[in-house]
Amino acid sequence: MSRLYMVRHGQASFGKENYDRLSGRGVEQAVVLAEYFVRLGLRFDAVYSGAIERQRRTALEIIGLYREKGLEMPELKLMPEFNEYDSKAIIKSQIFELLEEDSSLARELEKIYTDKKSFQRVFEKAMLRWVTGRFDKPGVEDWKSVKARVAKGLSAVMAENGRNKTVLVVASGGTISASVQYAIDTPDITTMHICWQIANTSITKFVYDGDRITLSSLNAIPHLEERGEKDFITYR
Repeated sequence: MSRLYMVRHGQASFGKENYDRLSGRGVEQAVVLAEYFVRLGLRFDAVYSGAIERQRRTALEIIGLYREKGLEMPELKLMPEFNEYDSKAIIKSQIFELLEEDSSLARELEKIYTDKKSFQRVFEKAMLRWVTGRFDKPGVEDWKSVKARVAKGLSAVMAENGRNKTVLVVASGGTISASVQYAIDTPDITTMHICWQIANTSITKFVYDGDRITLSSLNAIPHLEERGEKDFITYR
């Protein structure tokens, strides 16, 4: 059996012009995670990440910490299959119909990218519509396509790394929850609810043998909990 550790990127830059960058806290979370992996004695045979910046930077912080300590670490391999879906495009594709259903959302829209609670309210309603597949819009990636590319990525990783390997994949909440669904066949709505609980730099572990993959643990954050600081655990 081989082990696949899938971690979410560190905290991104919510409310900034470019969300797709790690915040200072996000960099710190990635380093703390790497230190935790080192203490566990984990040595990785391969390291992958999606191609977007916050995923890539998190992976590079982990690799850098290992190498600073004189520990071998493979070169990072980028796999767009693990990129996060475009939540901004999804919200835009759903918002007009959402406003028709609930006009009170207009107040939330005014502060969607400055207030996390407003964002979450609009985001959840838009995502629950989108994930059903009944409200797909041209030019916006649908949930079925996200699941297909994540499955393709997982299959490629397992094929490239045979038995008795330990693999690290840095991804995002959406693609991690799609991976969970791939392993244990959760319903789409349930999968989306899982997505919203995935903490930054949390660890979701799978074991695989051949093309069979099994979920071992979900959304573990011992490295963050050890800090004893509530605001060190983030979700956005």
